[in-house]
Amino acid sequence: MSKRVNRIDELSKDIPPSRDLWPAIAAAIADQVSADLSMKAVPGRRRVGWWSAAGLAASLALVSIGVLIGRQFGQPAQPVANTTIPARDPALLPASMQRDAEYRKQREELVVQVNAKLAAMPPAERAKVAASLATLRKSIQDIEAALGHDPANALLQELLVTSCQEEMRALTTVRDSGHQEI
Repeated sequence: MSKRVNRIDELSKDIPPSRDLWPAIAAAIADQVSADLSMKAVPGRRRVGWWSAAGLAASLALVSIGVLIGRQFGQPAQPVANTTIPARDPALLPASMQRDAEYRKQREELVVQVNAKLAAMPPAERAKVAASLATLRKSIQDIEAALGHDPANALLQELLVTSCQEEMRALTTVRDSGHQEI
């Protein structure tokens, strides 16, 4: 009759296996070693292993890239009907892209204050700040023009919002800063 075991340390530690596994393990190792030696002995014969999978993956990646490039450059540009939206006419922009009246009002007030601040700056500093603000304005105009051709483009919409926020940050910084003496 077997004794009931409640804990693992109550198990017998000296139970021999029902059969000896080592002869089968040794035979498998010997077979593998002899197969490896025979592969090296035959010139021109290559081992098939993960290299074939890597080659297959690389060829699949190249085909995919080729298809994407072909789709990008292979299609002729579709002519756009006379629906180009002027970049600076907010009345013609779709409602989802129109900047609200409060934003426009705040921006106009900031521009007036920044222009007054720019007039008081030394010429070299004024040129740097004006160039930076002009770059921001040009970016916003370019994004709005691109949105006129592709109004559903979420990336362009996000870029427009980010650029407008950056312009407001720059205008606020210029308004709130004092000019530095050179």
